[in-house]
Amino acid sequence: MRLVTALGASLSLLSAAEGLVIARNDQPVCRQDKPYEVYYNVDAKTHSDKSRTLTQQGYRPVSLSLSGPSDSTAYAAVWAQQNGTAFQTIFDVDQKTYDAWVDEWRGKGYVSTHVAATGAAGSAVFAGVMEQFDAGRWFQECGLAAPWDMLNTTAGVPILSKGFQMYGEKGARQYCLLYHENFDNQLQTVFEASDSWVPDYERTVRAETAKRFWRSENLWVSDDGILVPTFANTAVGTWAALDGITEDELAAEITSHKADGRVPISLQAAGSGKDAKYSVIFAQTHIPRPRKWTTTGTISGFVDNAEAEAELDEIFRTWMKKNGVRQAQFAMAINGTEISSRGYTWAESDRAIVQPDDRFLLASVSKMFSYASISRLLDEGKLNLTTAVYPFLGYEHSDPRGANITVKNLLEHTGGDDREKRGDIAFMFRDVAYDMPTNGSVPATLRDVIEYMIKRPLDFTPEEFAYPAYSNYGTMVMSYLVENITGVPYMDYLRDEILDGLDVRLYETAGEAHVNDNIVAESKLTGLNPVDPKSSDNVPAVYGGDGSIKEETAGAFSLAASASSIARFIGKHSVSSIGPRTHYGTRAGTVEGARTFAYSNQVDWAVHVNTRDFAGAPEEEWNDLVNYKVSSIFYNHALVNEYCAWNCN
Repeated sequence: MRLVTALGASLSLLSAAEGLVIARNDQPVCRQDKPYEVYYNVDAKTHSDKSRTLTQQGYRPVSLSLSGPSDSTAYAAVWAQQNGTAFQTIFDVDQKTYDAWVDEWRGKGYVSTHVAATGAAGSAVFAGVMEQFDAGRWFQECGLAAPWDMLNTTAGVPILSKGFQMYGEKGARQYCLLYHENFDNQLQTVFEASDSWVPDYERTVRAETAKRFWRSENLWVSDDGILVPTFANTAVGTWAALDGITEDELAAEITSHKADGRVPISLQAAGSGKDAKYSVIFAQTHIPRPRKWTTTGTISGFVDNAEAEAELDEIFRTWMKKNGVRQAQFAMAINGTEISSRGYTWAESDRAIVQPDDRFLLASVSKMFSYASISRLLDEGKLNLTTAVYPFLGYEHSDPRGANITVKNLLEHTGGDDREKRGDIAFMFRDVAYDMPTNGSVPATLRDVIEYMIKRPLDFTPEEFAYPAYSNYGTMVMSYLVENITGVPYMDYLRDEILDGLDVRLYETAGEAHVNDNIVAESKLTGLNPVDPKSSDNVPAVYGGDGSIKEETAGAFSLAASASSIARFIGKHSVSSIGPRTHYGTRAGTVEGARTFAYSNQVDWAVHVNTRDFAGAPEEEWNDLVNYKVSSIFYNHALVNEYCAWNCN
């Protein structure tokens, strides 16, 4: 038995640890209480009888499982007594009958919500539930030879997995997949197994649940025990997931979790009779908690502050709800003094409410501090724009052209590094570690990255490239220059010489450093760990799974600050280059767990959000927010005269 948990305070739910289920309910049911009925390892008749009874009592299906051979099926189900729309059920039918039933009720406005299948591919038995509500576009196909055979069906539609059935025997598998349209950009990860690939469940669950607020959502299982887990970052209270447990162990777990206020919300069986094994997820509720809209902070500096605030709030509310974004900030400053700062939250009650001084991961907005540092060293005569970087650092580049790379090249992204040709080295720390004499036994540092890069030819001749090639590596080298010239760590130099008291910090790589952060850098992705190159375990993308070590990439994209700190900083420093404030300058940042924007116009302003997983086309969504909607505030609402260059009172 394997157990995965996220436990804490509990409520008291659950009734009955045994039961049975299936039938039809043609009318919505109104109930205020939510007792649950759970049963498992029952035959089709028992399932049918119990289903009718529970339906009459106002229960509706929460989870449905079908296992065992085609001529001796076993059912497991969870039902909840709750409000809901009309629903229909079917059980113990062949695929032809089942598909016809689905088509019939689809035509009447019903949506498939549960599908179950078991048995050999040619004689499989099916069961299902359909409910009457608007799910937008939804897709279900059974009898597939491989899970990916459905890709063309769902192409271009954002989807959420709602069912995965893998039946038949190895070498003769078939699959039944169910997807609903993803209206509000919920984040979900699905690990669809096949004969050619089976996820390592233990490693997968460790990586997925290391992402803050992520949980096991469903745990589908084939009759021969192959697990197909799905994960989500919706909130269902405290939860626990177990797999491969016996009937007796399941009964004991139901009783134990009932005492702590948790109920089964997903129950799947493999096999039947005495040999049956169960995979189950317990939680305080099967219905994800709703999100709530909250604003903090104030808007000032406009002739009509209340009107400007109302429009700005509505811009963020609409955009965040559409894109599923939970946390955001807006701030505005003039001459380094904050005049507006607003926090926006569209999140469940277990998430922190964004405050105006909360720190967000800055992504490439971090680069402005590298530029400000180089600018200071230039002003002090410790560097020149024409300083040859690698000779200055004591390196001889293997490419003769490398000797001519100057500070100006790094500032202008013309230093010969083109990530489009060989990848972005800032996200390739594992590659560097394995290229070192230690062969991956220790993680790479920024110095190691530089020594890796100088062994390789440049992608283009500095100053001869038609357009700059955006380079994270170049600003990493800039931070290394700062350390070598000043003799102090880069972050210490920023604190002592550049920040002027602003709260700007390193966003550490380790997930343990962020367990109490108010702002959750959200990404559904995971990847191999650059801090432990020998490990084959994945970690969340925001904690190194994107291939970067943030302590080494501080000069490029690894700092954290509030939007207010950024708006104040660019009142005195160029947002996009070296030197003082730049009128009409911009800088944008994107990395897993963050999207940021800073702009110097009449006033200086910044926008931060805690993810880049947006709906539809992410770039279009982001540009719509910062370049159109937020920017329009300054056209639609006059600034007070002391801040104003145009559209004045």
